[in-house]
Amino acid sequence: MALDEALCGVLAAGAEKERAAHDFYTQAAAKTANALGKKMFGRLAEEEARHEQLLRSWASQGACPVNVKFPVHDKDFVARGREKAATAVKPQTTDLEAIELGQEMERKAIRFYEDGAGGASDAASRDLLLRLKAEEEKHLALLADLYEYMKDPGIWSVRDGGAHFDS
Repeated sequence: MALDEALCGVLAAGAEKERAAHDFYTQAAAKTANALGKKMFGRLAEEEARHEQLLRSWASQGACPVNVKFPVHDKDFVARGREKAATAVKPQTTDLEAIELGQEMERKAIRFYEDGAGGASDAASRDLLLRLKAEEEKHLALLADLYEYMKDPGIWSVRDGGAHFDS
């Protein structure tokens, strides 16, 4: 299947974005003091690695050139993300701050996949990107839930509705 140049750029940028997210969550898991946070960050790192593999697989099944160029509007996207992931979680970063950084990253990923899906020229590509968007939305909900729990476990345990990372 031949993939258009724009989609190839989205796949390439997305794969690199997922690698940067994996690196961020791996660092956060290593540095967090909370056992539940450590487990959640580890799980998110694994899922981001799976997303990266999915995007690389999709690109290799299509006719993307090996040296595909990133979309012009995203040319510094990956470099900024990697730099931020490498420096964001410092020894003095609190667990809540790390979760906030993760939430920001997930919001950007949601927008990235939503924009990519909006520009997709075929239904299969659009569906793949919307599926990744939905998974990033789940990550955001998990992080929001973890944040609320870590902020106040007593209140969190009696609240109604919302996502629950233990289910």
